Amino acid sequence: MDNSMGRQTKKKKRSAKYYILEGIRKIILVVALGVFTYASYELTNIYLNYKEGDEAYENMEKMFEIPNVEASEQETDVYGNTIVNSKQTTEWNYDFNKLVSANSDAVGWIRQDNIISYPIVAGTDNTYYLTHNALHAENNAGAIFLDYRVEGGLEAQNCIIYGHDMLNDSMFGTLIKYRSKSYYNEHPTFDIYIGEKGYKYYVFAAYETEQIGDTYSYNFASDEEYQNYLDDCMGRRLYDTGVGVSAAEKNKIITLSTCTRHDQTKRMIVQIVRGEELQ
Repeated sequence: MDNSMGRQTKKKKRSAKYYILEGIRKIILVVALGVFTYASYELTNIYLNYKEGDEAYENMEKMFEIPNVEASEQETDVYGNTIVNSKQTTEWNYDFNKLVSANSDAVGWIRQDNIISYPIVAGTDNTYYLTHNALHAENNAGAIFLDYRVEGGLEAQNCIIYGHDMLNDSMFGTLIKYRSKSYYNEHPTFDIYIGEKGYKYYVFAAYETEQIGDTYSYNFASDEEYQNYLDDCMGRRLYDTGVGVSAAEKNKIITLSTCTRHDQTKRMIVQIVRGEELQ
C-alpha cells in the first residue's frame, strides 16, 4: 500500500513538471512565431520599398530612351523571296528639359556603366531627399542630392553629393566597393550631366572618413586653401589611381558620399575630377 501511494505521488509530480515545461515550450513557440511573422512583414516591406524605388527611377530613365534603327537585315524565305527586317533598339539620349519638367529641383544626372543612373537633385536642406525620391514620392531609397550649402552647385570647386547605401546596391550602394583597387580598375570614371552638358569625371581618391570632418569642406578662400584640401584628400586615399588634381589647373571635383555597412559613424567617400566634355 505504501509503495503504491509513493509511485502515484511521484507520477503526479512528474506530470506537474511536464505540464509546466509544455507550457513554457508553447510560450516560446508563440513568441518565436511572432518574431518570425514580424520579421517576414518587415522584410516584405523592405522588398516592396526597394522595388518601388527602383521602378520610379527606371521610369525616369525611360524619358531619355529614343528608338534607334540599326542596319537592316536581309533574309531569303523558302520561296526565294527577300525579306528585309529593320533591327530596332533604343538609345539613351539625355534631355535636361525633360528632366526639369519631371522635377524642378533637378540639376543633372549621374551615370556609370550599367550600375548607376540617377537624376541629381538640389533641395533646400539635407534631409528631405533622404526619404523622398526624385519624383517627391516618400521612399526609403531617397534620391541622389546635392549638399544645399554648396554655392555654385555642380559648378562649385567641390560639389558634395549624397546617396544611400542600399543593400541591393542601388543608389550609391556600389560606392563601398571602391575599397578595392580591382573594382576601381574596372570602373575608373563617371559621367556627370550638368544642366545641358555632360562631362567625364575620373576617380582620384576613395577612402572612409568620419561623418563630420574636413572632407566635407566646400568653400575655399584661396587657391592655396583649396590645394591644401586636395592634398589632404590625396593623403587619405586607399590607393593611387594615377589621377592628379590641382587648384592651379582650376580642377573641379565632386565628392560622392554614402554610409558604410560596418560602422554607421563612418562614410565612404569617392572623389572624382572633371575631365573632357561628353560628345
